[in-house]
Amino acid sequence: MIGAKDGFPQNTSLLLASAEGVKFLVLLQISSRLLTFLVNQVLLRYLSPELLGISIQFELYMITIVYFSRESLRTAIQRYGISSDTGPIPSRANDKEKTHGPEGVIEGTPAAQSQTVVNLAYIPIPLGVLFAAIIAPYYVRSFVSSDTVSRPYFYESVLLYTVATLLELFSEPGFALSQQMLLYKLRAGAESAAALTRCILTCGLTIYGVKVGLGGDSGLGPLPFAVGQLGYAIVLIAFYIGQCWNIARGEGFSLGLRKIASRENSYHMSYFYKPLSGLAFSMWMQAAIKHVLTQGDSLLIAWLATTHDQGIYALASNYGSLIARMLFQPLEESSRNLFAKLLSQTGPKDDNSKATSDSLRSAATILQKILRLYSLLSTFFFSTGPPLAPLLLSLVVGSRWSNSAAGSVLSSFCYYIPLLAVNGITEAFVQSVASSKQLQQQSLWMFGFSVGFGLAGYVFLKELGWGAQGLVWANVVNMVLRIVWSWWFMRGYFRRNGVQPVSVTMVIPDWKLVGTAAVVGGILRRMQELDTLSLAVICKVGTLGVLLVAVCAATEYKYFIECYWMVRGGRSGVDAAPKNSDEKK
Repeated sequence: MIGAKDGFPQNTSLLLASAEGVKFLVLLQISSRLLTFLVNQVLLRYLSPELLGISIQFELYMITIVYFSRESLRTAIQRYGISSDTGPIPSRANDKEKTHGPEGVIEGTPAAQSQTVVNLAYIPIPLGVLFAAIIAPYYVRSFVSSDTVSRPYFYESVLLYTVATLLELFSEPGFALSQQMLLYKLRAGAESAAALTRCILTCGLTIYGVKVGLGGDSGLGPLPFAVGQLGYAIVLIAFYIGQCWNIARGEGFSLGLRKIASRENSYHMSYFYKPLSGLAFSMWMQAAIKHVLTQGDSLLIAWLATTHDQGIYALASNYGSLIARMLFQPLEESSRNLFAKLLSQTGPKDDNSKATSDSLRSAATILQKILRLYSLLSTFFFSTGPPLAPLLLSLVVGSRWSNSAAGSVLSSFCYYIPLLAVNGITEAFVQSVASSKQLQQQSLWMFGFSVGFGLAGYVFLKELGWGAQGLVWANVVNMVLRIVWSWWFMRGYFRRNGVQPVSVTMVIPDWKLVGTAAVVGGILRRMQELDTLSLAVICKVGTLGVLLVAVCAATEYKYFIECYWMVRGGRSGVDAAPKNSDEKK
Protein backbone atom coordinates (compact mmCIF):
# COMPACT_ATOMS: atom_id res chain seq x y z
CA MET A 1 0.00 0.00 0.00
CA ILE A 2 1.03 3.61 -0.31
CA GLY A 3 3.36 4.63 2.43
CA ALA A 4 4.07 3.11 5.77
CA LYS A 5 1.68 2.41 8.55
CA ASP A 6 1.19 5.76 10.24
CA GLY A 7 -1.34 7.18 12.66
CA PHE A 8 -3.84 9.70 11.36
CA PRO A 9 -5.70 11.05 14.37
CA GLN A 10 -5.99 14.51 12.86
CA ASN A 11 -7.74 13.04 9.80
CA THR A 12 -10.08 10.64 11.59
CA SER A 13 -13.01 12.98 12.23
CA LEU A 14 -12.62 14.49 8.77
CA LEU A 15 -12.79 11.07 7.10
CA LEU A 16 -15.80 10.08 9.19
CA ALA A 17 -17.55 13.35 8.33
CA SER A 18 -16.80 12.82 4.64
CA ALA A 19 -18.06 9.23 4.76
CA GLU A 20 -21.22 10.49 6.45
CA GLY A 21 -21.45 13.12 3.75
CA VAL A 22 -21.24 10.52 1.02
CA LYS A 23 -24.10 8.64 2.68
CA PHE A 24 -26.35 11.70 2.78
CA LEU A 25 -25.42 12.80 -0.74
CA VAL A 26 -26.05 9.31 -2.12
CA LEU A 27 -29.43 9.23 -0.37
CA LEU A 28 -30.12 12.69 -1.76
CA GLN A 29 -29.29 11.62 -5.29
CA ILE A 30 -31.26 8.37 -5.02
CA SER A 31 -34.35 10.13 -3.69
CA SER A 32 -34.18 13.01 -6.18
CA ARG A 33 -33.41 10.73 -9.14
CA LEU A 34 -36.15 8.32 -8.10
CA LEU A 35 -38.59 11.21 -8.02
CA THR A 36 -37.36 12.41 -11.39
CA PHE A 37 -37.58 8.88 -12.77
CA LEU A 38 -41.16 8.46 -11.61
CA VAL A 39 -42.16 11.84 -12.97
CA ASN A 40 -40.48 11.11 -16.29
CA GLN A 41 -42.41 7.86 -16.56
CA VAL A 42 -45.58 9.90 -16.35
CA LEU A 43 -44.39 12.73 -18.57
CA LEU A 44 -43.19 10.42 -21.34
CA ARG A 45 -46.83 9.46 -21.87
CA TYR A 46 -47.66 13.11 -22.58
CA LEU A 47 -44.49 14.56 -24.12
CA SER A 48 -43.11 14.23 -27.63
CA PRO A 49 -39.37 13.80 -28.27
CA GLU A 50 -39.32 17.38 -29.61
CA LEU A 51 -40.70 18.89 -26.40
CA LEU A 52 -38.33 16.86 -24.25
CA GLY A 53 -35.47 18.16 -26.38
CA ILE A 54 -36.64 21.74 -25.82
CA SER A 55 -36.70 21.20 -22.05
CA ILE A 56 -33.06 20.08 -22.25
CA GLN A 57 -32.22 23.33 -24.05
CA PHE A 58 -33.79 25.33 -21.24
CA GLU A 59 -31.87 23.32 -18.69
CA LEU A 60 -28.66 24.08 -20.57
CA TYR A 61 -29.54 27.79 -20.52
CA MET A 62 -30.07 27.73 -16.76
CA ILE A 63 -26.99 25.62 -16.00
CA THR A 64 -24.78 27.91 -18.08
CA ILE A 65 -25.75 30.99 -16.07
CA VAL A 66 -25.41 29.16 -12.75
CA TYR A 67 -22.11 27.51 -13.62
CA PHE A 68 -20.42 30.68 -14.86
CA SER A 69 -21.64 32.55 -11.79
CA ARG A 70 -20.75 30.24 -8.93
CA GLU A 71 -18.64 27.20 -9.86
CA SER A 72 -15.19 28.77 -9.48
CA LEU A 73 -16.17 30.31 -6.13
CA ARG A 74 -17.54 27.00 -4.89
CA THR A 75 -14.26 25.29 -5.70
CA ALA A 76 -12.21 28.07 -4.10
CA ILE A 77 -14.29 28.10 -0.92
CA GLN A 78 -13.81 24.35 -0.51
CA ARG A 79 -10.08 25.00 -0.22
CA TYR A 80 -10.64 27.38 2.69
CA GLY A 81 -9.39 25.65 5.84
CA ILE A 82 -11.73 24.71 8.65
CA SER A 83 -11.01 24.43 12.34
CA SER A 84 -9.26 21.33 13.64
CA ASP A 85 -12.56 20.16 14.99
CA THR A 86 -14.36 19.35 11.79
CA GLY A 87 -17.74 19.41 13.42
CA PRO A 88 -19.85 22.57 13.75
CA ILE A 89 -17.92 25.53 15.12
CA PRO A 90 -18.41 25.94 18.91
CA SER A 91 -20.94 28.53 19.96
CA ARG A 92 -19.66 32.03 20.67
CA ALA A 93 -22.96 33.63 21.54
CA ASN A 94 -21.98 34.21 25.21
CA ASP A 95 -18.70 35.93 24.43
CA LYS A 96 -19.71 37.98 21.43
CA GLU A 97 -17.39 40.78 22.48
CA LYS A 98 -14.45 38.48 21.75
CA THR A 99 -15.55 37.87 18.16
CA HIS A 100 -16.94 41.29 17.23
CA GLY A 101 -15.26 44.66 17.21
CA PRO A 102 -16.32 48.16 16.18
CA GLU A 103 -15.23 47.47 12.58
CA GLY A 104 -16.91 44.08 12.25
CA VAL A 105 -16.23 40.42 12.99
CA ILE A 106 -12.66 39.98 14.25
CA GLU A 107 -10.46 38.06 11.83
CA GLY A 108 -9.19 34.70 13.09
CA THR A 109 -12.25 33.86 15.19
CA PRO A 110 -14.62 30.99 14.30
CA ALA A 111 -17.32 33.57 13.56
CA ALA A 112 -15.04 35.34 11.07
CA GLN A 113 -14.22 32.02 9.45
CA SER A 114 -17.88 31.34 8.71
CA GLN A 115 -18.58 34.98 7.84
CA THR A 116 -15.78 34.87 5.25
CA VAL A 117 -17.49 31.96 3.53
CA VAL A 118 -20.93 33.61 3.65
CA ASN A 119 -19.61 36.91 2.25
CA LEU A 120 -17.88 35.19 -0.66
CA ALA A 121 -21.06 33.24 -1.43
CA TYR A 122 -22.84 36.50 -2.31
CA ILE A 123 -20.53 37.22 -5.24
CA PRO A 124 -22.39 34.82 -7.61
CA ILE A 125 -25.58 36.90 -7.34
CA PRO A 126 -24.41 40.00 -9.28
CA LEU A 127 -22.46 37.70 -11.60
CA GLY A 128 -25.69 35.80 -12.27
CA VAL A 129 -27.50 39.03 -13.21
CA LEU A 130 -24.64 39.94 -15.55
CA PHE A 131 -24.50 36.56 -17.28
CA ALA A 132 -28.28 36.35 -17.55
CA ALA A 133 -28.31 39.74 -19.29
CA ILE A 134 -25.70 38.48 -21.75
CA ILE A 135 -26.89 34.92 -22.34
CA ALA A 136 -30.68 35.40 -22.42
CA PRO A 137 -30.78 37.56 -25.59
CA TYR A 138 -28.34 35.25 -27.36
CA TYR A 139 -30.35 32.20 -26.33
CA VAL A 140 -33.64 33.62 -27.64
CA ARG A 141 -32.34 35.18 -30.86
CA SER A 142 -29.57 32.84 -32.01
CA PHE A 143 -29.32 29.60 -30.07
CA VAL A 144 -32.78 28.04 -30.39
CA SER A 145 -34.55 27.32 -33.65
CA SER A 146 -37.61 29.15 -34.96
CA ASP A 147 -39.66 26.01 -34.31
CA THR A 148 -38.68 26.17 -30.64
CA VAL A 149 -39.55 29.87 -30.38
CA SER A 150 -42.99 29.19 -31.88
CA ARG A 151 -43.89 26.79 -29.07
CA PRO A 152 -46.62 27.94 -26.65
CA TYR A 153 -45.43 30.00 -23.68
CA PHE A 154 -41.83 30.06 -24.89
CA TYR A 155 -41.02 33.62 -23.83
CA GLU A 156 -42.84 33.20 -20.52
CA SER A 157 -40.74 30.10 -19.89
CA VAL A 158 -37.50 31.99 -20.61
CA LEU A 159 -38.50 34.66 -18.10
CA LEU A 160 -39.43 32.11 -15.41
CA TYR A 161 -36.20 30.14 -15.94
CA THR A 162 -34.18 33.35 -15.62
CA VAL A 163 -35.94 34.38 -12.40
CA ALA A 164 -35.57 30.85 -11.00
CA THR A 165 -31.86 30.83 -11.81
CA LEU A 166 -31.22 34.13 -10.04
CA LEU A 167 -33.27 33.03 -7.04
CA GLU A 168 -31.27 29.82 -6.81
CA LEU A 169 -28.07 31.87 -6.55
CA PHE A 170 -29.47 33.50 -3.39
CA SER A 171 -29.21 30.08 -1.73
CA GLU A 172 -25.41 30.03 -2.17
CA PRO A 173 -24.63 31.35 1.36
CA GLY A 174 -26.57 28.44 2.85
CA PHE A 175 -24.90 25.94 0.54
CA ALA A 176 -21.41 27.30 1.22
CA LEU A 177 -22.01 27.23 4.96
CA SER A 178 -23.23 23.63 4.89
CA GLN A 179 -20.16 22.62 2.89
CA GLN A 180 -17.70 24.48 5.13
CA MET A 181 -19.19 23.04 8.31
CA LEU A 182 -19.68 19.58 6.72
CA LEU A 183 -23.45 19.75 7.33
CA TYR A 184 -24.32 17.33 4.56
CA LYS A 185 -27.62 16.36 6.15
CA LEU A 186 -28.78 19.96 5.92
CA ARG A 187 -27.91 20.15 2.24
CA ALA A 188 -29.57 16.80 1.52
CA GLY A 189 -32.77 17.98 3.19
CA ALA A 190 -32.82 21.26 1.28
CA GLU A 191 -32.23 19.76 -2.13
CA SER A 192 -34.61 16.84 -1.55
CA ALA A 193 -37.48 19.15 -0.58
CA ALA A 194 -36.75 21.39 -3.57
CA ALA A 195 -36.57 18.45 -5.98
CA LEU A 196 -39.89 17.09 -4.70
CA THR A 197 -41.50 20.46 -5.27
CA ARG A 198 -40.13 20.67 -8.80
CA CYS A 199 -41.39 17.19 -9.67
CA ILE A 200 -44.89 17.86 -8.33
CA LEU A 201 -45.23 21.17 -10.15
CA THR A 202 -43.82 19.93 -13.46
CA CYS A 203 -45.84 16.74 -13.55
CA GLY A 204 -49.04 18.29 -12.26
CA LEU A 205 -49.03 21.24 -14.66
CA THR A 206 -48.16 19.05 -17.67
CA ILE A 207 -51.02 16.65 -17.02
CA TYR A 208 -53.40 19.53 -16.31
CA GLY A 209 -52.52 21.21 -19.60
CA VAL A 210 -53.11 18.04 -21.60
CA LYS A 211 -56.36 17.19 -19.81
CA VAL A 212 -57.97 20.58 -20.33
CA GLY A 213 -56.54 21.03 -23.82
CA LEU A 214 -54.42 24.11 -23.20
CA GLY A 215 -52.02 25.02 -26.01
CA GLY A 216 -53.45 22.57 -28.53
CA ASP A 217 -51.31 19.58 -29.56
CA SER A 218 -48.23 21.11 -27.97
CA GLY A 219 -49.88 21.48 -24.57
CA LEU A 220 -48.26 24.10 -22.38
CA GLY A 221 -44.93 23.70 -24.12
CA PRO A 222 -41.94 24.17 -21.78
CA LEU A 223 -43.97 26.17 -19.23
CA PRO A 224 -44.42 23.27 -16.72
CA PHE A 225 -40.65 22.79 -16.58
CA ALA A 226 -40.14 26.52 -15.96
CA VAL A 227 -42.73 26.61 -13.17
CA GLY A 228 -41.17 23.53 -11.61
CA GLN A 229 -37.73 25.14 -11.65
CA LEU A 230 -39.11 28.28 -10.03
CA GLY A 231 -40.65 26.20 -7.25
CA TYR A 232 -37.32 24.43 -6.78
CA ALA A 233 -35.48 27.72 -6.26
CA ILE A 234 -38.03 29.12 -3.81
CA VAL A 235 -38.07 26.01 -1.62
CA LEU A 236 -34.26 25.81 -1.69
CA ILE A 237 -33.89 29.37 -0.39
CA ALA A 238 -36.58 28.94 2.26
CA PHE A 239 -35.04 25.71 3.57
CA TYR A 240 -31.50 27.07 3.80
CA ILE A 241 -32.64 30.27 5.54
CA GLY A 242 -34.80 28.35 7.99
CA GLN A 243 -32.02 25.89 8.90
CA CYS A 244 -29.02 28.23 8.86
CA TRP A 245 -30.56 31.18 10.67
CA ASN A 246 -30.27 29.65 14.13
CA ILE A 247 -26.77 28.35 13.37
CA ALA A 248 -25.64 31.85 12.43
CA ARG A 249 -27.15 33.41 15.55
CA GLY A 250 -25.62 30.78 17.81
CA GLU A 251 -22.14 31.07 16.29
CA GLY A 252 -22.07 34.85 16.19
CA PHE A 253 -22.04 35.51 12.43
CA SER A 254 -24.65 36.68 9.94
CA LEU A 255 -26.27 35.14 6.89
CA GLY A 256 -26.03 38.57 5.28
CA LEU A 257 -22.97 40.55 4.31
CA ARG A 258 -20.94 41.72 7.30
CA LYS A 259 -17.55 43.41 7.51
CA ILE A 260 -14.54 41.57 8.87
CA ALA A 261 -11.95 43.48 10.88
CA SER A 262 -8.56 42.53 9.47
CA ARG A 263 -5.19 43.81 10.70
CA GLU A 264 -3.40 42.91 7.48
CA ASN A 265 -5.92 44.36 5.02
CA SER A 266 -6.57 40.89 3.61
CA TYR A 267 -10.19 41.62 2.60
CA HIS A 268 -11.57 43.58 -0.33
CA MET A 269 -13.75 46.38 1.09
CA SER A 270 -13.55 44.49 4.43
CA TYR A 271 -15.91 41.83 3.03
CA PHE A 272 -14.22 39.48 0.57
CA TYR A 273 -11.10 37.48 1.44
CA LYS A 274 -8.42 38.43 -1.09
CA PRO A 275 -6.60 35.08 -1.44
CA LEU A 276 -9.81 33.15 -2.12
CA SER A 277 -11.19 35.87 -4.39
CA GLY A 278 -8.01 35.77 -6.43
CA LEU A 279 -8.06 31.98 -6.55
CA ALA A 280 -11.69 32.00 -7.69
CA PHE A 281 -10.84 34.50 -10.42
CA SER A 282 -7.99 32.32 -11.68
CA MET A 283 -10.31 29.29 -11.61
CA TRP A 284 -13.07 31.00 -13.59
CA MET A 285 -11.60 30.41 -17.03
CA GLN A 286 -10.89 26.81 -16.15
CA ALA A 287 -14.49 26.42 -14.91
CA ALA A 288 -15.82 28.03 -18.09
CA ILE A 289 -13.87 25.64 -20.32
CA LYS A 290 -14.93 22.70 -18.16
CA HIS A 291 -18.55 23.76 -18.55
CA VAL A 292 -18.18 23.84 -22.32
CA LEU A 293 -16.73 20.33 -22.16
CA THR A 294 -19.31 19.07 -19.67
CA GLN A 295 -22.24 20.54 -21.56
CA GLY A 296 -20.59 20.18 -24.94
CA ASP A 297 -22.85 17.32 -25.90
CA SER A 298 -25.90 19.51 -25.33
CA LEU A 299 -24.32 22.35 -27.32
CA LEU A 300 -23.30 20.13 -30.22
CA ILE A 301 -26.58 18.27 -30.49
CA ALA A 302 -28.46 21.57 -30.29
CA TRP A 303 -26.43 22.89 -33.22
CA LEU A 304 -26.09 19.76 -35.35
CA ALA A 305 -29.21 17.67 -34.69
CA THR A 306 -32.96 18.01 -34.95
CA THR A 307 -35.13 18.39 -31.88
CA HIS A 308 -36.28 14.78 -32.44
CA ASP A 309 -32.71 13.52 -32.16
CA GLN A 310 -32.17 15.83 -29.19
CA GLY A 311 -35.11 14.22 -27.42
CA ILE A 312 -33.74 10.72 -28.08
CA TYR A 313 -30.33 11.71 -26.76
CA ALA A 314 -31.92 13.38 -23.72
CA LEU A 315 -33.87 10.24 -22.86
CA ALA A 316 -30.84 7.96 -23.22
CA SER A 317 -28.67 10.43 -21.32
CA ASN A 318 -31.11 10.65 -18.42
CA TYR A 319 -31.30 6.89 -17.97
CA GLY A 320 -27.66 6.29 -18.79
CA SER A 321 -26.41 8.75 -16.21
CA LEU A 322 -28.62 7.57 -13.35
CA ILE A 323 -25.81 5.60 -11.70
CA ALA A 324 -23.35 8.41 -12.29
CA ARG A 325 -25.64 10.91 -10.58
CA MET A 326 -26.71 8.66 -7.73
CA LEU A 327 -23.32 7.19 -6.79
CA PHE A 328 -20.43 8.80 -8.64
CA GLN A 329 -21.49 12.44 -8.25
CA PRO A 330 -21.86 12.28 -4.43
CA LEU A 331 -18.49 10.54 -4.17
CA GLU A 332 -16.92 13.19 -6.39
CA GLU A 333 -18.37 16.10 -4.39
CA SER A 334 -17.46 14.63 -1.01
CA SER A 335 -13.99 13.64 -2.20
CA ARG A 336 -13.30 17.11 -3.54
CA ASN A 337 -14.19 18.54 -0.16
CA LEU A 338 -12.16 15.85 1.64
CA PHE A 339 -9.05 16.35 -0.49
CA ALA A 340 -9.27 20.11 -0.10
CA LYS A 341 -9.47 19.81 3.70
CA LEU A 342 -6.77 17.13 3.97
CA LEU A 343 -4.37 19.12 1.81
CA SER A 344 -5.56 22.58 2.84
CA GLN A 345 -2.01 23.47 3.87
CA THR A 346 -1.33 24.08 0.21
CA GLY A 347 -3.45 27.22 0.35
CA PRO A 348 -4.06 29.42 -2.66
CA LYS A 349 -0.39 30.06 -3.34
CA ASP A 350 1.69 28.59 -6.10
CA ASP A 351 3.76 26.51 -3.69
CA ASN A 352 1.65 23.40 -3.16
CA SER A 353 4.24 21.27 -1.39
CA LYS A 354 3.36 22.10 2.21
CA ALA A 355 0.84 19.40 3.00
CA THR A 356 1.94 17.03 5.75
CA SER A 357 3.19 13.58 4.80
CA ASP A 358 0.37 11.99 6.80
CA SER A 359 -2.28 13.89 4.87
CA LEU A 360 -0.58 13.18 1.57
CA ARG A 361 -0.44 9.43 2.21
CA SER A 362 -4.02 9.50 3.40
CA ALA A 363 -5.20 11.34 0.27
CA ALA A 364 -3.27 8.96 -2.01
CA THR A 365 -4.77 5.91 -0.33
CA ILE A 366 -8.32 7.24 -0.46
CA LEU A 367 -7.84 8.13 -4.12
CA GLN A 368 -6.59 4.61 -4.85
CA LYS A 369 -9.55 3.00 -3.05
CA ILE A 370 -12.10 5.05 -4.96
CA LEU A 371 -10.48 4.42 -8.34
CA ARG A 372 -10.35 0.69 -7.54
CA LEU A 373 -14.07 0.77 -6.80
CA TYR A 374 -14.74 2.52 -10.09
CA SER A 375 -12.73 -0.05 -12.02
CA LEU A 376 -14.74 -2.88 -10.44
CA LEU A 377 -18.01 -1.22 -11.36
CA SER A 378 -16.68 -0.61 -14.86
CA THR A 379 -16.27 -4.34 -15.46
CA PHE A 380 -19.99 -4.77 -14.82
CA PHE A 381 -20.87 -1.78 -17.04
CA PHE A 382 -18.75 -2.95 -19.98
CA SER A 383 -19.81 -6.58 -19.68
CA THR A 384 -23.56 -6.48 -19.08
CA GLY A 385 -24.64 -2.92 -19.83
CA PRO A 386 -24.59 -2.67 -23.65
CA PRO A 387 -26.45 -5.93 -24.45
CA LEU A 388 -29.09 -5.40 -21.74
CA ALA A 389 -29.70 -1.65 -22.16
CA PRO A 390 -32.26 -1.85 -25.02
CA LEU A 391 -34.29 -4.48 -23.17
CA LEU A 392 -34.32 -2.45 -19.95
CA LEU A 393 -35.31 0.69 -21.83
CA SER A 394 -38.24 -1.06 -23.47
CA LEU A 395 -39.50 -2.06 -20.03
CA VAL A 396 -39.52 1.43 -18.54
CA VAL A 397 -40.76 3.58 -21.44
CA GLY A 398 -43.79 3.36 -23.63
CA SER A 399 -43.96 2.06 -27.18
CA ARG A 400 -43.61 5.64 -28.35
CA TRP A 401 -39.93 5.49 -27.47
CA SER A 402 -38.91 1.82 -27.44
CA ASN A 403 -38.77 1.60 -31.25
CA SER A 404 -36.53 4.66 -31.58
CA ALA A 405 -32.74 4.78 -31.61
CA ALA A 406 -32.68 5.44 -27.86
CA GLY A 407 -31.77 1.81 -27.09
CA SER A 408 -28.55 1.87 -29.11
CA VAL A 409 -27.63 5.28 -27.67
CA LEU A 410 -28.17 3.93 -24.15
CA SER A 411 -25.92 0.96 -24.95
CA SER A 412 -23.16 3.38 -25.94
CA PHE A 413 -23.59 5.23 -22.65
CA CYS A 414 -22.53 2.07 -20.81
CA TYR A 415 -19.02 2.60 -22.18
CA TYR A 416 -19.04 6.30 -21.42
CA ILE A 417 -20.34 6.42 -17.83
CA PRO A 418 -17.33 4.63 -16.19
CA LEU A 419 -14.95 7.06 -17.90
CA LEU A 420 -17.10 9.95 -16.71
CA ALA A 421 -16.80 8.67 -13.13
CA VAL A 422 -13.01 8.27 -13.27
CA ASN A 423 -12.61 11.71 -14.78
CA GLY A 424 -14.81 13.20 -12.07
CA ILE A 425 -12.70 11.91 -9.19
CA THR A 426 -9.34 12.69 -10.82
CA GLU A 427 -10.37 16.24 -11.69
CA ALA A 428 -11.78 16.67 -8.18
CA PHE A 429 -8.30 15.95 -6.85
CA VAL A 430 -6.68 18.36 -9.30
CA GLN A 431 -9.06 21.17 -8.36
CA SER A 432 -8.42 20.54 -4.67
CA VAL A 433 -4.62 20.85 -4.75
CA ALA A 434 -3.53 22.63 -7.94
CA SER A 435 -1.96 26.07 -7.69
CA SER A 436 -3.21 29.03 -9.70
CA LYS A 437 -0.46 28.53 -12.28
CA GLN A 438 -1.27 24.84 -12.62
CA LEU A 439 -4.98 25.62 -13.02
CA GLN A 440 -4.12 28.00 -15.83
CA GLN A 441 -2.12 25.24 -17.50
CA GLN A 442 -5.05 22.88 -17.12
CA SER A 443 -7.32 25.46 -18.70
CA LEU A 444 -5.10 25.59 -21.78
CA TRP A 445 -5.11 21.81 -22.07
CA MET A 446 -8.87 21.66 -21.57
CA PHE A 447 -9.33 24.25 -24.30
CA GLY A 448 -7.40 21.93 -26.60
CA PHE A 449 -9.58 19.02 -25.49
CA SER A 450 -12.72 21.05 -26.22
CA VAL A 451 -11.51 21.69 -29.77
CA GLY A 452 -10.82 17.97 -30.20
CA PHE A 453 -14.24 17.13 -28.79
CA GLY A 454 -15.94 19.52 -31.19
CA LEU A 455 -14.10 18.09 -34.17
CA ALA A 456 -14.87 14.51 -33.11
CA GLY A 457 -18.52 15.42 -32.61
CA TYR A 458 -18.74 17.03 -36.04
CA VAL A 459 -17.14 14.04 -37.74
CA PHE A 460 -19.29 11.49 -35.90
CA LEU A 461 -22.57 13.41 -36.27
CA LYS A 462 -22.27 15.05 -39.65
CA GLU A 463 -19.68 13.17 -41.67
CA LEU A 464 -20.34 9.62 -40.45
CA GLY A 465 -24.03 10.15 -39.70
CA TRP A 466 -23.97 8.37 -36.35
CA GLY A 467 -26.50 10.78 -34.85
CA ALA A 468 -26.86 10.84 -31.06
CA GLN A 469 -24.77 7.69 -30.76
CA GLY A 470 -21.83 9.49 -32.39
CA LEU A 471 -22.08 12.21 -29.78
CA VAL A 472 -21.59 9.62 -27.04
CA TRP A 473 -18.39 8.40 -28.68
CA ALA A 474 -17.14 11.97 -29.03
CA ASN A 475 -17.63 12.26 -25.27
CA VAL A 476 -15.62 9.05 -24.80
CA VAL A 477 -12.71 10.60 -26.69
CA ASN A 478 -12.97 13.73 -24.56
CA MET A 479 -13.05 11.79 -21.28
CA VAL A 480 -10.00 9.72 -22.18
CA LEU A 481 -7.96 12.85 -22.92
CA ARG A 482 -8.99 14.53 -19.67
CA ILE A 483 -8.25 11.42 -17.60
CA VAL A 484 -4.77 11.10 -19.10
CA TRP A 485 -3.95 14.71 -18.21
CA SER A 486 -5.32 14.45 -14.65
CA TRP A 487 -3.46 11.19 -14.09
CA TRP A 488 -0.20 12.81 -15.26
CA PHE A 489 -0.79 15.70 -12.85
CA MET A 490 -1.54 13.42 -9.87
CA ARG A 491 1.57 11.33 -10.38
CA GLY A 492 3.71 14.45 -10.55
CA TYR A 493 2.06 15.95 -7.48
CA PHE A 494 2.68 12.91 -5.27
CA ARG A 495 6.22 12.42 -6.52
CA ARG A 496 7.13 16.04 -5.78
CA ASN A 497 5.88 15.55 -2.25
CA GLY A 498 7.73 12.29 -1.66
CA VAL A 499 4.72 9.95 -1.77
CA GLN A 500 4.31 6.93 -3.98
CA PRO A 501 1.73 7.85 -6.64
CA VAL A 502 -1.27 5.74 -7.55
CA SER A 503 -0.43 3.42 -10.44
CA VAL A 504 -2.71 1.69 -12.93
CA THR A 505 -1.88 -1.74 -11.46
CA MET A 506 -3.22 -0.57 -8.09
CA VAL A 507 -6.70 0.13 -9.41
CA ILE A 508 -7.44 -2.45 -12.13
CA PRO A 509 -9.44 -5.54 -11.06
CA ASP A 510 -8.03 -9.03 -10.68
CA TRP A 511 -7.41 -10.75 -14.03
CA LYS A 512 -9.82 -13.55 -13.11
CA LEU A 513 -12.65 -11.04 -12.75
CA VAL A 514 -11.73 -9.32 -16.02
CA GLY A 515 -11.70 -12.68 -17.83
CA THR A 516 -15.06 -13.69 -16.38
CA ALA A 517 -16.57 -10.34 -17.34
CA ALA A 518 -15.33 -10.79 -20.92
CA VAL A 519 -16.90 -14.26 -21.16
CA VAL A 520 -20.20 -13.10 -19.66
CA GLY A 521 -20.30 -10.11 -22.01
CA GLY A 522 -19.63 -12.31 -25.01
CA ILE A 523 -22.44 -14.69 -24.09
CA LEU A 524 -24.94 -11.87 -23.57
CA ARG A 525 -24.09 -10.28 -26.90
CA ARG A 526 -24.79 -13.56 -28.70
CA MET A 527 -28.20 -14.10 -27.06
CA GLN A 528 -30.79 -13.40 -29.75
CA GLU A 529 -33.72 -13.68 -27.33
CA LEU A 530 -32.75 -10.49 -25.47
CA ASP A 531 -35.23 -8.59 -27.66
CA THR A 532 -38.11 -9.66 -25.41
CA LEU A 533 -38.40 -10.41 -21.72
CA SER A 534 -39.22 -14.00 -20.83
CA LEU A 535 -38.63 -16.44 -17.99
CA ALA A 536 -35.80 -18.08 -19.94
CA VAL A 537 -34.08 -14.73 -20.46
CA ILE A 538 -34.42 -13.88 -16.77
CA CYS A 539 -32.90 -17.20 -15.74
CA LYS A 540 -29.97 -16.98 -18.16
CA VAL A 541 -29.16 -13.36 -17.38
CA GLY A 542 -29.59 -13.97 -13.65
CA THR A 543 -27.23 -16.95 -13.73
CA LEU A 544 -24.57 -14.98 -15.57
CA GLY A 545 -25.00 -12.06 -13.18
CA VAL A 546 -24.64 -14.26 -10.10
CA LEU A 547 -21.51 -15.80 -11.59
CA LEU A 548 -19.94 -12.39 -12.18
CA VAL A 549 -20.81 -11.16 -8.68
CA ALA A 550 -19.45 -14.36 -7.12
CA VAL A 551 -16.13 -14.02 -8.93
CA CYS A 552 -15.92 -10.36 -7.90
CA ALA A 553 -16.55 -11.26 -4.25
CA ALA A 554 -13.98 -14.06 -4.33
CA THR A 555 -11.21 -12.04 -5.96
CA GLU A 556 -11.78 -8.67 -4.27
CA TYR A 557 -12.97 -9.58 -0.78
CA LYS A 558 -9.78 -8.24 0.85
CA TYR A 559 -10.31 -4.91 -0.83
CA PHE A 560 -13.92 -4.70 0.38
CA ILE A 561 -12.85 -5.55 3.95
CA GLU A 562 -10.19 -2.82 3.85
CA CYS A 563 -12.75 -0.28 2.64
CA TYR A 564 -15.21 -1.31 5.33
CA TRP A 565 -12.74 -0.86 8.15
CA MET A 566 -11.38 2.33 6.66
CA VAL A 567 -14.82 3.96 6.67
CA ARG A 568 -16.20 2.25 9.78
CA GLY A 569 -13.09 2.95 11.82
CA GLY A 570 -12.53 6.42 10.43
CA ARG A 571 -9.00 5.54 9.38
CA SER A 572 -7.47 7.16 6.35
CA GLY A 573 -6.74 3.91 4.67
CA VAL A 574 -3.03 3.51 5.22
CA ASP A 575 -3.44 1.89 8.60
CA ALA A 576 -6.44 -0.06 7.32
CA ALA A 577 -4.46 -1.56 4.50
CA PRO A 578 -2.57 -4.83 4.49
CA LYS A 579 1.17 -4.71 4.65
CA ASN A 580 1.53 -5.87 1.07
CA SER A 581 0.70 -3.67 -1.87
CA ASP A 582 -2.60 -3.82 -3.68
CA GLU A 583 -0.71 -4.17 -6.89
CA LYS A 584 -1.47 -7.18 -8.98
CA LYS A 585 0.60 -10.26 -8.45
